[in-house]
Amino acid sequence: MSDSITINIKAVTMEGLGAIDPEVRIEIVEVTPSQKTIAQNILKDFHAGATILVPMPDGFPTWQVNVRFSRFDAVSGFFFQPKGNQSPSYTIQVTRLPDKWTPSFTELAMLPAPRFAPLKNVLAVSKNVDLKNGPPIGELTANYDSIAAEPQVLAKTALLNLYAVLWDEQDPIDRVPWFSHVRKIVRLDQERFLAEVDPALFENVQTILDSLHAIYAKQGYSTEPPADMGLHKPNIPPQYDAANNAVQGITLKKAYEQGNVQLTLWFLRVNGNAVHLLDCDMDEHLNILTHSVDIIKHLATGGTNPILMHEYIVEYSAQKSTTGIADIDLGYQLV
Repeated sequence: MSDSITINIKAVTMEGLGAIDPEVRIEIVEVTPSQKTIAQNILKDFHAGATILVPMPDGFPTWQVNVRFSRFDAVSGFFFQPKGNQSPSYTIQVTRLPDKWTPSFTELAMLPAPRFAPLKNVLAVSKNVDLKNGPPIGELTANYDSIAAEPQVLAKTALLNLYAVLWDEQDPIDRVPWFSHVRKIVRLDQERFLAEVDPALFENVQTILDSLHAIYAKQGYSTEPPADMGLHKPNIPPQYDAANNAVQGITLKKAYEQGNVQLTLWFLRVNGNAVHLLDCDMDEHLNILTHSVDIIKHLATGGTNPILMHEYIVEYSAQKSTTGIADIDLGYQLV
């Protein structure tokens, strides 16, 4: 029998790559029969994995191993019995801590076709874009590469996240990407965009809602109570005067990884003209009770952080990939 315990720890990111972290703290605690700290280690320049050696204990204790990253979040710890497993190996999936990462955007001209051609076409006609909580952006094409302030950077990240999802996910009625219904973007924020859309999108969402329990609930679609529509109306830009011009609002949710994508459609009459608006956002919790807690949290934080949405999107891509590594192009990297 060896006189030491060899603990092998690996960490992978949501996109399936080895996690790299400048400082990782590892604590080994005996939880039974006594409660005491066995070892503490600080690992510098952690690259995907590490091996920890700990002296063989007396008796038959149960140990807990806690791993804390400086740039990632992880499950609090794992348990094992050293006398029964002298060389345990554990792989931890980690998610990025939003305040430790910054998006690095691909320049607009360098976004590859055909994937980003539909987005570029919409950006080109989006001339008067505001920010729900921050300074206006104006012309999206002209100002795309110069966006640098934090509220605008988060909004730009959210736009690219949502574009990726709405281009890869199909409208089940027309069998086309959801984003193909978008005409022009009118508002951004860190968890959503609002856009004028084809009337067909409103009709298609209504068709899904009409058959929700018969057909589409089994495909991951859901909705929310009509009373909750009032929560969405303040997202509409002031030039549409939603208080006086909104005729009807409907909303559809589609399960996506650990959350959902929500399409809220509005039919308005503005100066006698019919206008259809899409308010599209992503939430990090599909569970209704948990999402209710998120709503309260978002009132203070400005909404879901798009870096959290990045994690769900790349995890979904990794799950679909034959290599187990995400291959989706979001138009930015996190550094």
